[in-house]
Order: sequence, then C-alpha cells, then structure tokens
Amino acid sequence: DLNLTAGTDINIPADVGLTFGNDAEKIEGDGTDLTISGNNINLTATADVVIPANVGITFGTGEKIEGDSTDLTITSGAKINLTATSDVIIPSGVGLVLDGSGSEKIESDGTDISISVGSNGDINVPANIGVTFGDDGEKIEGDGTDLTISASALANIDAGTDIVLDADGGDIFFKDDGTTFGSA
Repeated sequence: DLNLTAGTDINIPADVGLTFGNDAEKIEGDGTDLTISGNNINLTATADVVIPANVGITFGTGEKIEGDSTDLTITSGAKINLTATSDVIIPSGVGLVLDGSGSEKIESDGTDISISVGSNGDINVPANIGVTFGDDGEKIEGDGTDLTISASALANIDAGTDIVLDADGGDIFFKDDGTTFGSA
C-alpha cells in the first residue's frame, strides 16, 4: 500500500503519465489537456457524473452534447440516429418542434395529437399517398389533380348547416359502380 499524506498537490510533470497494470491504461497531462486512455473507460460514480454548464462532450469532430443549465443541445455533422430497442417517449404536453420558431409542432395532450403549422401553412400529404382510417376501409387520397374519398361501406356527409357542392365544370354526376345514372 502507498499512503499519501501530502498537505498540498501531488504534481506529475507534463508528458509523464500514470499507468495501470500492463501500461494499457494511462492518465497523462501535457500542461493543457488531460488524456485518459484505456480499452474501456468505466465511470462508476455512486451519484451523478457532473459536467459543468456550457462544457460539452464531443465525439470525433462533428458531434457534441452540451447543456447550459436550461437547454440540452445535441449537435451532429449529419444525422442523429435513435436506435432504441423500445419506444422513444415524449411526455404529454411536450411537443416535437420542427422549426426554430415553434410554429410547426406535433404534440399530444394524453388523448389527442395536435399538428400545428405556421401562419397560412398546410399539412402536405404527397400525391398518391392516402390518409386511411380504421382497417384502411376508408381513404382520402389525391393524385395532384383529382381527390378521391372512398369507403368500404356507407359514406356519411353530415353538416350542422348547409352542404355546398361547387363544381366549376357545371355538372355533378351521380354514379353506381362507375356507371352514371344521373346528374345535376
């Protein structure tokens, strides 16, 4: 055993390291940076590992995780891949913001999912991609020109006031299995 009873710092000169075992693990400083090397470096703190605010953890040269005591920022030079083996959970009342202003957001209140868009914005579904309901028996889909609303059984249109059919072509056709039987 080595018992240190120094009343001040123990100073290891720059570029002289402290090695462990067969020298595969080493702690060494150069007067500016401290390098800890080893196959795996295991932190086994009995409480938190604390990294000060505005000091980040970097990976290579393009990725960084840093907090400022309020916000946590994850920066990547390319994609950020989440590879959880279970769900990625966002709590109720906390949204996923898709722009810096917060006007484009997806959020759940525990019952409903709300999709917000910016002023005069739209939710765009690409051509030939439909929105289906239940077992996909009901579908709304557009091809960039025509809109089709289909149901595998009864289709109900119910309005609290009027139903307006406005056809610039001048005709409204009534069909049965693709065959026209009337028009207005």
